[in-house]
Amino acid sequence: MSAAPRQRDKVLALVRDSLEPLDAPVIARALDIHPTTARFHLNALIEDGAVEGTWLPSQTVGRPRKGYVAVGADPAAALLDALLAQLGDTAAERQGKAAAAGRVWADTLSTPEVEATEVPDPVTVVTATLARLGFQVVSTISSFGDHEIRICNCPLRRVARNAPEIVVGIQQGFIERVLQRHSPLLVSQYRVEVRPDTTGDCGVTLRLLGNSQRADS
Repeated sequence: MSAAPRQRDKVLALVRDSLEPLDAPVIARALDIHPTTARFHLNALIEDGAVEGTWLPSQTVGRPRKGYVAVGADPAAALLDALLAQLGDTAAERQGKAAAAGRVWADTLSTPEVEATEVPDPVTVVTATLARLGFQVVSTISSFGDHEIRICNCPLRRVARNAPEIVVGIQQGFIERVLQRHSPLLVSQYRVEVRPDTTGDCGVTLRLLGNSQRADS
């Protein structure tokens, strides 16, 4: 067996043994290899279907860090699904309770103080907060007072596989509370709508619908 596969096995073992996503620099230091070499093996493991990428909150100002987790490595996945199912008997019930959890999640974040009369730019507020949590903002589109924010690599994507309504609720409640905490006027001016990608991609579209759209929905 060549050295590369043996080294790749070590990379995979390290990712599998970790209780949280690892980035390439951490793996490189643990195995005493160059970060570029670590990324080479990680990309090969992704192609093999043994590892998948995610985005981690940035430790400094800037883009989120790329992290890696082992596919099917979570032994508590079945338990998590069972716990989430207890949120309600219907998808609407589970989504409603998940939205409440999303608002609580937003309350754990520090928010800059703003005057109640100030109305910050909603897109800036939302994208900056999502980036802090490891989401990757793909694009933003604004038209006639409405805003669409495309994101991917949602940290909640594992939950979304089996319970998409719960992730929709969490994201909706979270964004509503983020807007409210920055300015009460923001949450009164916009309704948050979450649209997961119907193709099964990790992509999500967050729509901030202005007052003019409330009657149409």
